[in-house]
Amino acid sequence: MNTDAATLLLLAGVLVVAGVVKGTIGFGLPLVAASVLTQFLPKEWALALMVLPVVFSNLFIGFQGRLFLPALRRFWPVVLTVAIGILVGASWLGGLAQEQYLIVVGGVILVFALAEHFEWVLPVPPARERLIGPIAGLCGGLLGGVSTAFGPPLILYLTALRLPKDQFVAAIGAIWSCAALVLIVAFNRAGILAGERVWWSLAACLPVGLGLWLGSRLRDRIPQAPFRRLVHLALVLLGLNLIRRGLL
Repeated sequence: MNTDAATLLLLAGVLVVAGVVKGTIGFGLPLVAASVLTQFLPKEWALALMVLPVVFSNLFIGFQGRLFLPALRRFWPVVLTVAIGILVGASWLGGLAQEQYLIVVGGVILVFALAEHFEWVLPVPPARERLIGPIAGLCGGLLGGVSTAFGPPLILYLTALRLPKDQFVAAIGAIWSCAALVLIVAFNRAGILAGERVWWSLAACLPVGLGLWLGSRLRDRIPQAPFRRLVHLALVLLGLNLIRRGLL
């Protein structure tokens, strides 16, 4: 890890911005952080820096409200397959070259940003929830295992359920909190979150926490729709750049 002042300032700035995005619209921390950190860090360091901040932010949001346990009882099959997917995905990391990793992360970011922006989501009838939920969980877990960004398939799935706002937030809290804890185990076993990287990841929670606080203050003060469109545009450009770097 390069510890000169310019690099540390850049890292802190990226993590604050990622925290602001999550604090404002409820998601996007690993997507924003991964898309920028992987521009100048090896995948092992980019992932290690994100693990504990992702856990911290998800636990911070997850235990708010009274619907956590009901959501956990409803979505436990999703939680189970997310955990399995994370463990499997993290075990694949060692076999991914840096170029392949950039293409995978860039593709995930690009598809999610476009799907969110253009609302490429079909409603899921209640009869299919038990079938599609674990599939979405497994896909999210596999992506989380190689990028920490397990959210995109799960957000699309929960959106397709057309849940009321309070149940949607509770479902995110329950699934994200459990998945975040599995991330620690998976990345430690994979050798990503080990040694000095643990301390760097712990230190990264400070700028992310500042960003979460700022984002929560901004949430009711700025128009949500234009801000989300701006985030989607930024993610599309960053995703395309990661794919370009991986291919070239």
